[in-house]
Amino acid sequence: MKKIILTLLLAWLLVANMNSQGVLAVTLDFQWSGNQGYTAKGSFSYDEKTAPTIFSEKGSGKMRVLENFQVSFYDNIGQEIAKYDNVSEGISSANYFQFNFNTKTGQVFGSIDLGGEGMGEIYLQGVVNDNLALLRVESVDLVMDEDDSPEIITQF
Repeated sequence: MKKIILTLLLAWLLVANMNSQGVLAVTLDFQWSGNQGYTAKGSFSYDEKTAPTIFSEKGSGKMRVLENFQVSFYDNIGQEIAKYDNVSEGISSANYFQFNFNTKTGQVFGSIDLGGEGMGEIYLQGVVNDNLALLRVESVDLVMDEDDSPEIITQF
């Protein structure tokens, strides 16, 4: 009986220690709107304790900062047309994924590439505050919507 209690006590202390030193994740929502009424909405999370002021993530594999990144696309009548989990548990499954974020200003900046990459899939690509386009992967990618002075709005 003493051995079971000691084992339970050690397990509880281990969990308590992990929680006190664990990840302090922040999750932010974001949104983009195109000229033709298409939208992108999503969320991403990272560890507030370890994230640098500015970070950039690119490609597939282990991410340096991002823990999760999801994006959904909606047509001009508000129907969801696609949804992607570009990063899950710190691992990106998207070869073309690209994302830049300033943790102090709360702004997405620079070149981005979010969403799908297979035939028929949808993605948002371009440069924030310059030109972003919503595209569908075809033999020649089809522009579904764009915005020539785009912002990606984040919400804490």
